[in-house]
Amino acid sequence: MSKLNGYLKLVFLLSLSLWSQSKASAEPKSQLLKVGGDYEVTAIDHLNDSEFRVEFKAVTPTGKFDVLSLHSNHVHVAVRIGQKLRLSAEILSSNGHSAEVAQMVIFIANPQGPIPVWLLSNRAGHQDLRATKYIDMHSPLTDYIVM
Repeated sequence: MSKLNGYLKLVFLLSLSLWSQSKASAEPKSQLLKVGGDYEVTAIDHLNDSEFRVEFKAVTPTGKFDVLSLHSNHVHVAVRIGQKLRLSAEILSSNGHSAEVAQMVIFIANPQGPIPVWLLSNRAGHQDLRATKYIDMHSPLTDYIVM
């Protein structure tokens, strides 16, 4: 009986240790805000020689991050006004129901399946660029199609 009690104590301590490690690793290292869902491209503005602003509006508004804007030095050739896209984005700053994004992955429709395209803001500065969920889960060198 004492061997069984010792074994149960060992299993309990091991599981408690593993649980505390998984809880610590699951806590975010920083307070990055992320958003994802279906959005429509509502505006592409050429602000000056080296800056564009692309605006995305949520297909189903929730009251939070319904309008996203990305300031970049270019616009991807496949992005057009009126286009509906699924996206995953990291929030740079927010103001009520709208937000400016630091980076995003948009999924462009293709007969062979959606093509992920990574878009970066020129206002984000130096950051850890593995922040969006999709980028964390996949290897850009092997998963992405360069267009």
